[in-house]
Amino acid sequence: MAANGTGGRTKPKPHAVVIPYPLQGHVIPAAHLALRLAARGFTVTFVNTESVHQQAARALGVDRRGCDIFAGARGSEDVRYELVSDGFPLGFDRSLNHDQFMEGVLHVLPAHVEELLRRVVLDPASTCLVADTFFVWPATLARALGVPYVSFWTEPALIFALYYHMDLLADHGHFNCKGTTTTNYHTLIYISMHHA
Repeated sequence: MAANGTGGRTKPKPHAVVIPYPLQGHVIPAAHLALRLAARGFTVTFVNTESVHQQAARALGVDRRGCDIFAGARGSEDVRYELVSDGFPLGFDRSLNHDQFMEGVLHVLPAHVEELLRRVVLDPASTCLVADTFFVWPATLARALGVPYVSFWTEPALIFALYYHMDLLADHGHFNCKGTTTTNYHTLIYISMHHA
């Protein structure tokens, strides 16, 4: 805490821990949010997986150890960049082993994130957890740490509307499917985006 001019203490700077879903399309909007929060006076801890970080470094043509995805965008803002394991080695092909990867995101990644949060959340009263809506575990983790939780939707509004109205669309015959699986949702989204 910093002292103010009247001899009292000021409130600590707000701290947001931003955790995107570990896919590049989710990381980009979360990074934009992190920069906006930092520009408005937050200290931001941005948590990325080592795997997505390696992909970004490779795309930028830089050494992954020296790569910071905020390096070119960060001004005087206080954005800290942290990496965690998703539970798989970097050489593991996440796209070819989708089911295994999803199990890791559900059961292994939360433990690595919790370990990091126990290190970076110094003042729960001034910290909030901002995590991708696609995760199912952040609310439980936030409760355990005593911090507020904000669910952040990283996809376009059209996709949110489709997910929200899926049952209604199916009930009225606009989307003919047997059961409402994730594959069916993604099929509908693909069709709507490419044939609109």
